[in-house]
Amino acid sequence: MKILEWWAEKGRIRVRFPYDAVLVAEVKEVTGRRWHREEKAWSIPLESAGEAGRILLPLGFQAAPEVEKLLTGEIEGIAGLTEAAETIREHSGEDHASGDSTDWSVSRLNEEVRQAILQGMPKTLWLQGEVMGADRSLGRGSNASHLYFRLVEKEQGADRPLAEVSAVMWNFRRDASFRKLEENGTPLEDGLKIRVKVRLDLYVARGQYQVTVEEIDPEFTLGELARRREEILAEVRRLGIERKNLDREMPTVPLRVGVVTSPGSDAWKDFHDELVRSGFAFEISLCGARVQGEGAESDLLKALAYFASREAEFDVVVVIRGGGSRTDLMAFDTIDLAKSVALHPVKVVVGIGHHADRSVLDELAHSEKTPTAVGQYLVSRVQESWDSVVGTAESIIDRASALIEMETERQIHSRKRAALLGRRALAVAVDKKEAQRLRCQRQLGRAIQQEGEALLMRTRRIHSATSVQTQLERARQDSRIQRLISAAGNRLKDGQRVRSESRRRLVSLTSRSLMREQEQLAQRIRRNRSADPQQILGRGFAWIKNEQGTTVRNSDEVEKGDRLHIRLSEGSVDARVE
Repeated sequence: MKILEWWAEKGRIRVRFPYDAVLVAEVKEVTGRRWHREEKAWSIPLESAGEAGRILLPLGFQAAPEVEKLLTGEIEGIAGLTEAAETIREHSGEDHASGDSTDWSVSRLNEEVRQAILQGMPKTLWLQGEVMGADRSLGRGSNASHLYFRLVEKEQGADRPLAEVSAVMWNFRRDASFRKLEENGTPLEDGLKIRVKVRLDLYVARGQYQVTVEEIDPEFTLGELARRREEILAEVRRLGIERKNLDREMPTVPLRVGVVTSPGSDAWKDFHDELVRSGFAFEISLCGARVQGEGAESDLLKALAYFASREAEFDVVVVIRGGGSRTDLMAFDTIDLAKSVALHPVKVVVGIGHHADRSVLDELAHSEKTPTAVGQYLVSRVQESWDSVVGTAESIIDRASALIEMETERQIHSRKRAALLGRRALAVAVDKKEAQRLRCQRQLGRAIQQEGEALLMRTRRIHSATSVQTQLERARQDSRIQRLISAAGNRLKDGQRVRSESRRRLVSLTSRSLMREQEQLAQRIRRNRSADPQQILGRGFAWIKNEQGTTVRNSDEVEKGDRLHIRLSEGSVDARVE
């Protein structure tokens, strides 16, 4: 309703209308107009009544009866307006036909009720309730800043309020008690239980009574938050489930990640980007949920239940949100959410983005300060596993290379030792044959000498016989000696030939044995070298392993998107299957 009415308390004409930026601009054109902050109304001086009528009546404003008489000239000045208003009030209780000019207007009815409330209630009182529908508005275009909300009363555990009342806090940013609450990280937001000093009033434009907040008790609110958190933790301890999820072992390679957060939020983007930048093949599944305000608890419980029903598909469940006020943590401080996290079948990691305070969930699950820190934690876990696998593989390769090298050296040593033993055996055999030859030669010489001496003695004895006989005998002896010498020479030659043949056969046999041993040794060395991974890589081959460190032998063993590690003769590269 848009109306011009007499405001006796101020001695001015009050201008009331639903907020409209165009109408506000028109009212500001009236000379001497004034905005009354507490009454939330405009007024104009009596001398500007005519100007106001020319500007505002064409815009749909109505003039109250007393103001209409002023504008038509039936009355003049404050005295006339006051007398006209009293006359209207005196006749307001009489019965009149429908449409009579003395009927009460709705605005007058609301104003009378407002005055009755102001006179019949205490000027101020302390009120406790829970904040709902908080709406910070910067004075609807003015320089002031006001806070509109509802104070509600709820039964324990109930969602629907038993009672509620509208509340407003004028210039809340300048209020010392409000600033103290915000400095403690607890702004007035939905779900916050507060104790406030209020003044009761009625908003005439809507016929709705409301309370105007004059002071907030910060200690009550902070104590309520701490008490609520401690009550939840005490109940969790009583149930014996405080460390259920905390003591659950973190998977060695947590690549399958379930995420509970608000889709499109900075928390989701920071966490997702951290995992992607790592280069590891994380499988990320997002279950969207509100993380503050009305409906947040229900969303969080549904998301956690979703991942619990698929526990075999995930290594870890992450609950994250961006930074905010202390009151933003209230969505995480409920007994149902606490039990859901503590009893969750999958390891839970929380990062609620709040450096100064901890929620109930921070006490029941592995906690990091921010979503980015949660991402870094998971990446570090996977990196440790990767480094361990790479280190093990390198140790195996180094050990295999060392064994191959040791075997090669052993074979070379065996070959050298065999050759040395062969040469020594040959030398011993040759020396032995040479010694035999010398012994035979000495024995033969002695035998020849003894035989010659015996012949000589017999010759001398026979010499004394007849010369003919002697000559004949000598001839026979000479012939016999020649035959003996010839036979001895042949025997010596045969012995030398046998020794030479034996020596040649021994050398040949030893050489063939050494050659066979060397050939077998060379073959074993070639086989060992051909089995050396580094030799195989050097011929242009590559060693390909998947993310689990298993060697890939067939294209059917990989899929699109899989990450592979390829080792070459010189260095290695990482690749992704396209």
